[in-house]
Amino acid sequence: MRYLLRFVSLLLLLCTKVAWAQPQPAKLFASLPDNCPTPDAFAIAPDGSLTLSCPNFADKTLQGELFSISQTGDVTHLATVPSLQADNKANPMGIAYDEDGALYVADARGIKHGRVLKLTFVNQALVKTEVIASGFNPNGLRYHQGAIYVTQLKMPRVKSKNMTSGIYRFPATARNLKMTNTLQDKELIFTVETQNPKIQVGVDGLDFDSLGRLYTTNMGDGDIYQLTLSNDGRVTEQKVTATVPPAARIDGMVFDQYDNLYLAGFAQNQIFKLDNKRKLTKIADYPDNDGSNGQIDQPADLMVYDDKLIISNFDLMKGPGLRNSKHSKPYTLSYIQL
Repeated sequence: MRYLLRFVSLLLLLCTKVAWAQPQPAKLFASLPDNCPTPDAFAIAPDGSLTLSCPNFADKTLQGELFSISQTGDVTHLATVPSLQADNKANPMGIAYDEDGALYVADARGIKHGRVLKLTFVNQALVKTEVIASGFNPNGLRYHQGAIYVTQLKMPRVKSKNMTSGIYRFPATARNLKMTNTLQDKELIFTVETQNPKIQVGVDGLDFDSLGRLYTTNMGDGDIYQLTLSNDGRVTEQKVTATVPPAARIDGMVFDQYDNLYLAGFAQNQIFKLDNKRKLTKIADYPDNDGSNGQIDQPADLMVYDDKLIISNFDLMKGPGLRNSKHSKPYTLSYIQL
């Protein structure tokens, strides 16, 4: 099945051209404080504000933080993610709210210390933190119909020719589950081996369309997977529905109300749109920059919010294949008007 999917993926890459839409210049949505040097993921809070996670990998002396952002871009501190007696700080990445207002957090501390957390708030004050699962290194996160779906970019404990990555599913009612980080974990619902030898990382962002199908993208290969799920969250059908140029290294993804899918091209400062007819369009492309005027600067995640596409500028990683050349101020969020 893996090789059949890869063959279909190659056909899509050969047959599908990435179109250029009329350029949509990004603008500055919010300037972030010094304790948010690496903004990452978004979630829309019950009060309509935007919640932002800051793992703060650029400065290990800083705690992992959560911020609240208004529709006009005003930034206020929401909470510091608790370390819960662990020696190392929390690194909040993917986040999502449930229908009761609880916030689920992918705490990316590495395989030994990584966890999925449930944070309970009362009047925007953090009053309780619980561990859903641990023993793996979570990244992207979505909540859907009583369950939490989480990606892991790399699964080094899985013996395979190429790097294996995967998606886990946890009931929101679960507590203190221990993962082995192997294929034996029953919570692991999807895995894939990255074929690209130059970019050995796998699935990262994920989101659900209006029909409840789960989508994810392999960062190394550029494949966009459509996963059909059973009522208990198992994958009953999977297919590669489109392929983005692998050099883009797609990170976050989000659907709008019309089932158009927006994708953050982390490596090349690009934003793509896969419309509901499966036409792939590049809608933004920026050279190396400092993000001072709202330019897209290593986009990690995006969210459709108040007729805008809000984009977090991670601005940290550098090296071969990455346009970003250095980490620097200002720390920003950008937006593109939809």
